[in-house]
Amino acid sequence: MLGNTLDGVTMTKRRLYTKNNTTRHNKRNVEVDANAVKALRTVGDQEAFYFYEAIGKPTGEHAKNLMDFLEKVKTVKTESLKFHLQRNDFRNWVEKILGDSRLARALAAISGSGSDDVRKTVCEAVESRINELKEPSTGLTVAENTLVLLPAS
Repeated sequence: MLGNTLDGVTMTKRRLYTKNNTTRHNKRNVEVDANAVKALRTVGDQEAFYFYEAIGKPTGEHAKNLMDFLEKVKTVKTESLKFHLQRNDFRNWVEKILGDSRLARALAAISGSGSDDVRKTVCEAVESRINELKEPSTGLTVAENTLVLLPAS
């Protein structure tokens, strides 16, 4: 076995075994993508996105994850969306806090000074990315005391 050991788990290129490798039963498949997990996670109050209409004029709305962000984008005033787009606030939050540079680039490309379809454009970008992030990429078979990584299909 190739030897990276971490807290009692020995990794090989294809499999992870606990030190007490037991029979494989109760198997189930779980799909894992570390970037998706990070981007879709819920953050704390200090990392949440707080919506403003202007400097010093909060809307009282905030989002702690992408799904919540999408729902708030659907309801906050258009002025708030334009304000944040012009300042690149959406891009910065998504990139720096959620770690999703692809969605950050898509949000940065949306003009905050444009027409009233700003809400629709932001919603489409976020919703599309959420759907991409939820797609399975790496298989992880979990059995009692055994993890087996499978390549993406």
